[in-house]
Amino acid sequence: MSLDNQMFALIVKIFSSRYLKSRLIFRVLVRFSRLWSRIRGTRLDFDLKRFEEAAWVAKSKKNKSGGYDKSIELVVVSTLKDFDILPYSVNYALRALRPYKITGVRVIVPSRDVTACKRLMIDFKYQAEIVAESDLISQKHFKKLTTVFGSRDKWILQQLLKVQGVLTSQSDAVLILDSDTVLLRPRPWFSSTGHQILMPTMEYNKSYYEFLQKLNISELVPKYSFISHHMLMQPKILSRLLNSLDLLRIDAFINYICDNANTDVQSPVCVDYELYGQYLYKTEPKEYFLEQWSNISISRRHLGIILKSKFVKLTLRTFYNSVSFHSWS
Repeated sequence: MSLDNQMFALIVKIFSSRYLKSRLIFRVLVRFSRLWSRIRGTRLDFDLKRFEEAAWVAKSKKNKSGGYDKSIELVVVSTLKDFDILPYSVNYALRALRPYKITGVRVIVPSRDVTACKRLMIDFKYQAEIVAESDLISQKHFKKLTTVFGSRDKWILQQLLKVQGVLTSQSDAVLILDSDTVLLRPRPWFSSTGHQILMPTMEYNKSYYEFLQKLNISELVPKYSFISHHMLMQPKILSRLLNSLDLLRIDAFINYICDNANTDVQSPVCVDYELYGQYLYKTEPKEYFLEQWSNISISRRHLGIILKSKFVKLTLRTFYNSVSFHSWS
């Protein structure tokens, strides 16, 4: 990434914070950055409107945390490459779920990583159930994903594991969490009226919405996206959604994905966060309320410094709701 792009990425991170920000100042900075890019002979690819709609989502006092009688299970899909951050992700998520009724923690990993994950979590103060991927998605189904999607099969498998994690839960809700994401603050996961949180993001991948449009779940260019690296999902709503499409059975769901996804693109579908988020937003308006996402992405190489420094953690917690330590960033 060039120095110009790094500076603009920093501007975006600053204006992604949870505090009130000046739209005017941000728009001036974006226009200046675009002008500077043209002078340098480059192009700044940034959707100002989508960013503003997500970052400046209106807050409402009536959406204060409530519904504490709701039971919530934490489900994390992980692999060996994220084991350095997994204990932090689980621990911070449990703090963020207080004071809701936490019914358990499930960590879903490849069969080959089960023993290592159990060893990693053995001294963890909250007992976590370590589940092999094969307990939720059979080898037959995985082979079909590999045949159709090639090297992208594991990425789609991760999404299906999250869906199965929700469908197999006995709790009122499941907090699905990417294992490289740390939740810094408690959220109003449910309002006092029983509505669940939904956090808009700005990411746009056309192939996601072409696929979801076939299911009549999303517009081709929806106002918001919901790829937030963690999401509260209610099993009853996800079951209702998939049942209405006759896709509740995992084999039917996988067959539909394989038959209808655009295999010519790198990221053909998002059947976890966007499937649930777009359905909820479009079809169940009385079930959700919108809250700022306020997430910051930081390179994995800074993980140790950040999570071991009380000052840095306090600073991040003050300005952001979560941080994602992507290995590719």
